Amino acid sequence: MDHNTESHPGSPLAIEIKGYSKKYDKFYAVRGLNLEIRKGTFFGFVGPNGAGKSTTINSIVGLVKPTDGLIKVAGFDIIRQPLEAKAHIGFMPEETVLYERLTAMEYLDFVGNMYAIPQDEVTRRSIELLKLLDLDHDKLMGAFSLGMKKKASLAAALIHQPSVIILDEPFSGIDATTSHRIRVTLNRMVDEGTTVFFSSHVLETVERISREIGIINKGQLLATGTLPQMREKAKCEPDASLEEVFLTLVGSQEGCESE
Repeated sequence: MDHNTESHPGSPLAIEIKGYSKKYDKFYAVRGLNLEIRKGTFFGFVGPNGAGKSTTINSIVGLVKPTDGLIKVAGFDIIRQPLEAKAHIGFMPEETVLYERLTAMEYLDFVGNMYAIPQDEVTRRSIELLKLLDLDHDKLMGAFSLGMKKKASLAAALIHQPSVIILDEPFSGIDATTSHRIRVTLNRMVDEGTTVFFSSHVLETVERISREIGIINKGQLLATGTLPQMREKAKCEPDASLEEVFLTLVGSQEGCESE
């Protein structure tokens, strides 16, 4: 599968966030976040409930307007150049919202036409994605299991061959087989130059598949980098798990320093 990895000339970054804050009344959901993610990175974004993960993701994809700061995707400003930026984004939200009276094939056809992809390309890509994700062509999506709905949502996020894929809790509530198939698909795309940014509460999954990780807590980014870099920052042992690093950095008594 070929992917659209063309982006704004000269930018090595898939996602660039500078001074990003989001304030609701007097409460800051996120404050002063700075983050750079290079192209071709599998980036895991973790934090406790209410830490600001989903708020950040919704701002990256253009659903929530930042109170302050700059967010660029594939070199394009998500506020000033929303159409250019969103053309490069494939987004899979935590809650799957599908047209349940359509088949997966009909749904992908609809989404592909929204991106103004030529019909023969839409058909070719739809068949390829349905086969790749092992999805039924003819069954109405209202009869899909949660795992099948997640795969249909992922297929819709991939139909226009985005260079940046944003996933909010993609492995939540699905079986091991479906989770594995999604991971294999995403890893293949990252190897071809696509960038994947995903959030998850399952730290074991993040540790296993991420090449870089960011930890956010109380609206502020605590650390980013590879797992060895995170261990060093947290002053953990070289074999410490991401869970131990995470607990240390968010200030839990169950982290590395308690051993």
